[in-house]
Amino acid sequence: MKNRVDVFIFADALGWEIARRRDFARELLPVRNRCETLLGYSSTCDPTILTGAMPVDHGHFSFFVKAAGRSPFARLGLLGWLPEILAGHHRIRNKVSGALARRLGYTGYFQLYSVPFSKLPYLDYTEKKDIYEPGGILGGQRTIFEHWKESGKPWMRSDWRQDDETNVAHALRELEKGEVELIYLFTARLDAVMHRHGTSHPAVDEAFDTFAANLRRLADTAAKHYREVRLHLFSDHGMADTVVCSDLMLRWNRLGLKFGRDYTAVWDSTMARFWFADDRARQEATAWLAAQKDGEILSDERLEGYGCLFPDRRYGELFYLLPSGSLFVPSFLNQRKVTAMHGYAPEHPDSAAAWLSNVETTPVHALTDIFPVMRTASAS
Repeated sequence: MKNRVDVFIFADALGWEIARRRDFARELLPVRNRCETLLGYSSTCDPTILTGAMPVDHGHFSFFVKAAGRSPFARLGLLGWLPEILAGHHRIRNKVSGALARRLGYTGYFQLYSVPFSKLPYLDYTEKKDIYEPGGILGGQRTIFEHWKESGKPWMRSDWRQDDETNVAHALRELEKGEVELIYLFTARLDAVMHRHGTSHPAVDEAFDTFAANLRRLADTAAKHYREVRLHLFSDHGMADTVVCSDLMLRWNRLGLKFGRDYTAVWDSTMARFWFADDRARQEATAWLAAQKDGEILSDERLEGYGCLFPDRRYGELFYLLPSGSLFVPSFLNQRKVTAMHGYAPEHPDSAAAWLSNVETTPVHALTDIFPVMRTASAS
């Protein structure tokens, strides 16, 4: 029988407020902390969890950026004549995304979402490599898995491409063998169900019940083969119910500035990012956005405080952020309302992530604190 196993369970979008409100898995995981998140989405947060580095250092923020040269999507502009209701259909997008990823050799998470085909020739994509594999982090940092490999301890990591049922089954098989000492279990069902139904819905209740049952199965199975079982559950961000839909992108498009000539922009679900051709376009856009009541322009000081002020402005020269509970409809990521969303100011209560464990570790109060705990587990 092995002495100890550390099971690290990533639960996409399990926010602190949601975990607190539901009193989720308290009996199993009594050590519970609010965990400060970052500005942005999983594309920002997950590399920080894996490396312990801030976005400005690891280089990841959002998926789409202005192309510095020829765009890898240059030819997709030929599909710009398609009606958006057809061109933006998720089945068409999924097929095009899969075919394009294979042709371009992308191994990371890749999805065209609802970015208009006419806009894609001006854009590039950042997560071209799998961030869970060596060499996947843009800033060159090594992930926790490279440290685990160096430790010599047997370890396993689930596949982020697989569903929760498959990944939990994989972890259970490894625990049954009683050999592995470090586990990283990836789960994303809570995120998907809450996006679809909101944070309070019978389908969400069922998803949490299933998750809690899986945690108990993991704990019980591990207890049969290890003297000490250490469980650590954490998330990347929270989730907020959508209460306001903003049509800012449609109003912006009537302003008179031309995409590709005067400016380039990426309209994420909750945040718009702009690059400008000249000062005239920048000043006109800034004045117009500042007068809109939908959200706010983020100052460089706030971006720096969030660890997201990139010196080369690769992710945008101007950031416009919606308040928690608001959603751009349409945007480059969604054509219609999504029932719940994340990607708001990190200081908002609904944005906070969660850290739940059955043992006391070094304190975890921010996403950057998770990496040291995972590394210590491989050294002790």
